[in-house]
Amino acid sequence: MKQNKMETQNSVGADMGGSYDYPKVNGNGESIYENCIMCSKETTTLKTTHIDFRYGYVDGAGQLCRECYLGEDRNLITINSRIILDTPNDTELGAKVRQAYWDSKK
Repeated sequence: MKQNKMETQNSVGADMGGSYDYPKVNGNGESIYENCIMCSKETTTLKTTHIDFRYGYVDGAGQLCRECYLGEDRNLITINSRIILDTPNDTELGAKVRQAYWDSKK
């Protein structure tokens, strides 16, 4: 039985006005699109797209879908990896992360 075109292909960049179609999975059956780091939805960004050419990419965090990128709930902070590695106690690390969050609000 022939599969529906919509099941096997996705309009790349459709949420940004694009309209060209690509298969949704690679040869291994894995999705070729990034997932949003906030809501876990599949985005229209190909995994092979360089980060300099992505819409909604957050350095140090990953890819966001259009809704999350433009949404008002986007409160992302970046924590230096040295803070994480130098603080083995999770309670102390949590306090440092919370302090970094409040410092970013000033």
